[in-house]
Amino acid sequence: MRWHNLSPAILTLLIFLLAQGLGTVLLVATGLLNLSDFSISFDSPLFPIIQMAVNVFAILACHFLLHNIRLVTAEDLSAIKWRPGLLGIAGGLVGATSISVLTDDMELPDTLMQFSLAMSHSIWGLLALVIVGPVTEELLFREALEGEMLRRGTTPWPAILVSAVAFGVIHLNLAQALYALPLGIIFGIIYYKTGSIILTSLLHILNNGIVVAQLRILGEDMADSSCAEWLGSTAWVYAFMILSGILCLLLMKKFWDYCPPPQRKYKT
Repeated sequence: MRWHNLSPAILTLLIFLLAQGLGTVLLVATGLLNLSDFSISFDSPLFPIIQMAVNVFAILACHFLLHNIRLVTAEDLSAIKWRPGLLGIAGGLVGATSISVLTDDMELPDTLMQFSLAMSHSIWGLLALVIVGPVTEELLFREALEGEMLRRGTTPWPAILVSAVAFGVIHLNLAQALYALPLGIIFGIIYYKTGSIILTSLLHILNNGIVVAQLRILGEDMADSSCAEWLGSTAWVYAFMILSGILCLLLMKKFWDYCPPPQRKYKT
């Protein structure tokens, strides 16, 4: 893969890391991050506000400096094929369920669980988790990263996989990365087929909203419970995971067949 094709991924990730570094500085300056023991005060409303601000900063930097984020227009909305799009969204939600069961059964440590739980109890935290986070991540990892690679002539699967791997890595722990990587592939497929982040953002919002609803209902019990307890046995867990995985593949295959990719203007 030529540098011309891969550079959007590298530059977008550098801007993302720069924004996270700026966020760390703001957390220290506001006293939310204690450098002596690296403890963070998640309960403060300033924490989600800073998280949203650094994500928006990354979006603006990509748009004005790299010029790899396009603005959504009314024409983009009218061009969406909603019938196959709903197949993609359904496939994504079913796939997320299957992946969630798999990572739960592996019993990997999830260091972000307490972070999400604390943020889910404030309006600013809910806004960051369910709306701003999903939309800005889709703008960065699908539109700015995958989209720019596609517009520079990269074939679909390398662009989809690079964006999915980057999306998995930025979640910073193994449990979240193993969940985000295959979900990122589903997002990437939908983006490639539609050329828009509208459907991927909707799917991302629904997925995060379901997780936040579970956190609000179950609270601390969500970390202590397992799918085997809910379904009755490990055998039922694997059966559910396999069946939901097959259903996800069938729905995504239907989406792939019914939704031709848009015509893209390639850069030289």
